[in-house]
Amino acid sequence: MRTLEINIPTIRDEILEISRSAAGIHHLLEVSLDTLAEHLGAEVGVAYLVDGEMLRLEAVRGLNGQRRPGQHMDLGSLSESRPRIVLLDKSAGETTDHPLREAFSTTPSDTILSLPLIHRGPVGYLFVGLPTATTIGEKDLAQLRNIGQILGLAIENAQLRERLAHEGRQSQTIYDISRAFVSTTSLDDLLNLIVHAAVETIERADNCVLHLFDEESGELHPRALSFAQVRPHVEGKSHLRIGRGVAGVALQEGRVMNVPDVSRDRRFVPSGDGRPFISMMAAPLRLGERRIGTLTVDSQEVDAFSDSDSRLLMTLATQAAAAIENARLVSDLQESLEHLKETHAQLVQSEKLSALGQLIAGVAHELNNPLTAILGYTQLLQISDRFDKEAQRDLQRVHAQAQQAAEIVENLLTFARQHKAERQYADVNEIIERTLELRSYQLHIDNIDVVTALEEDLPHTMVDASQIQQVLLNLVNNAQDVMIEHDGGGTLTIRSQTKGDRIRVSVTDTGPGLLPEAEKHLFEPFFTTKEVGKGTGLGLSICFGIVEGHNGRIWAENAPGEGATFIIELPIVAPKEETRGETESPIAPATKKRILIVEDDEQVASVLERLLAQDDHDTLWARDGIEALEALSRARERNEAFDLMISDVKMPNMSGMRLYEQVAQQYPELAKHMLLITGDTMSSDTQAFLRRVGLPYLTKPFKMEEMRLTLARILRQS
Repeated sequence: MRTLEINIPTIRDEILEISRSAAGIHHLLEVSLDTLAEHLGAEVGVAYLVDGEMLRLEAVRGLNGQRRPGQHMDLGSLSESRPRIVLLDKSAGETTDHPLREAFSTTPSDTILSLPLIHRGPVGYLFVGLPTATTIGEKDLAQLRNIGQILGLAIENAQLRERLAHEGRQSQTIYDISRAFVSTTSLDDLLNLIVHAAVETIERADNCVLHLFDEESGELHPRALSFAQVRPHVEGKSHLRIGRGVAGVALQEGRVMNVPDVSRDRRFVPSGDGRPFISMMAAPLRLGERRIGTLTVDSQEVDAFSDSDSRLLMTLATQAAAAIENARLVSDLQESLEHLKETHAQLVQSEKLSALGQLIAGVAHELNNPLTAILGYTQLLQISDRFDKEAQRDLQRVHAQAQQAAEIVENLLTFARQHKAERQYADVNEIIERTLELRSYQLHIDNIDVVTALEEDLPHTMVDASQIQQVLLNLVNNAQDVMIEHDGGGTLTIRSQTKGDRIRVSVTDTGPGLLPEAEKHLFEPFFTTKEVGKGTGLGLSICFGIVEGHNGRIWAENAPGEGATFIIELPIVAPKEETRGETESPIAPATKKRILIVEDDEQVASVLERLLAQDDHDTLWARDGIEALEALSRARERNEAFDLMISDVKMPNMSGMRLYEQVAQQYPELAKHMLLITGDTMSSDTQAFLRRVGLPYLTKPFKMEEMRLTLARILRQS
């Protein structure tokens, strides 16, 4: 038997590309099967996915309609995790009862490559009929296992994408239905809309019936039928009651009842309308503890409804219950509509804030390069002896103003950044000061004096600084609004102090104080005292959630006519030992090193060149990644290696990210001695890259001393 010679690296590269570009699982398996078969010189093959205890055919090659996608095959003894050769000929010494025998019975192939597709166990199989009298070597089989794992992971990812897409479509459908429910004010129209929406949304549902609950009699009366336009006649006793019939039990127990076959369920009570069906689901219509009715769908198929259908019906029932209650309570309709308007306003405001965050990030990125240059040049000039004292003072003023601009940019980025809660050992006083810096100009022009009484040596604690800043900013904005409206200005007082094992921060205004109604509902969502269009009523509820999430407390103290005080208490939490870090000993700047600077901004590059020249470093400037690779190639030819590379992350032509990947492949030692600089730390791509590579980096604008110390640390490791 001849051993096939196959190019494993080429197969792997092609499969990787297929995994990245395939449009869905079927396409992935179809193209992968064709690719593998072509490399093996095979004419026939099949691709299966594991489906419970069965294998479902997904793709076919060369079987001329004898096997079609969707057919199932018994999984049988297949639980393989390694590729192997299966012989289907008795004379070859292998058993002939293999489950593949039927699949390949009409083909001349008697030697089959079985390639399991693995991700935490087999998720599918590729079976390829090899040319007659050929086999595959053990070494190639072992490498084919990696290809099977690549495809297994790709299948898992594709299944996840399809599931998320399905859930997204389902969520959109539910959203559209909920909007239709809310916009329908007539109860009869609403009930008809509900039953038809249930049939359209749940895939195998044939019909739907909605019963309303009569609290006095305990009966369930049919009020809407998807299969009839006329409102049902409900006079007389109903067959269904609370606790009787499938729908009655669902309402009593407050959960969905899924009956695979009504003929085998004693709880089923025939309705007498002569409508044939086999399986059914009933969901309770409840609003809190209030019973409203039931929503029931049926099908002529046995066991038609899945757990996913049960959850979907329960979601529809929950929305329907709220809509029915709203339609009944006409006197409360206006309030409901106001809530919807507030929700819409919140969504619009959220979109505005998102757009503002992106705008801030873009502007900050553009500002960071000139700020880096200004700060760098002023620091270089300050250490020069060419200027008199007055000029030196002017340079210090320029440097201070540029530093203040850099801090404003950083504050804006901190506020606009959208990130998961990330707690660090932080100074609450510093968070307060940064928050006030953001609002200082507007507070000043609105005639609001700011008084701070911040406790010196206030203990640090573990907090998400961005979230706490959001809380403080909301409290400051609220205080500002009430004081302007009350008296055209006022005094804002912020205090910080230690109270036992807690840090207390108070924000006090000189406004009119809180009304009794406002005190009761301050932290409830959608409650606001602001006029329409000025507030969503979500700010304080979000503050409450953030502070609670930090295991703290927030409350208000009121002095009618004199103002209100909002108080935040946060627990003092020490960091884990590993987060404290060790104090580093002073590091002397390294000198006389060859350093490649990769920076598209000429002024930033010029500052870096002058700084490094002061430490006697030999530098070369490249405008982007392409120029940098060319410089590295020339240096290699001359046997003149660079000791270190400084690279911006975001550049035209070739970014610092792509440059790093190339350097890691071609110059692995230099990749270990690379310093990244960026003005785009808000970008999720940049954050992910910095976390992945683990290289030291500096954020623009940076101080020259920071650059020196960081370079010294890197070079000390070489």
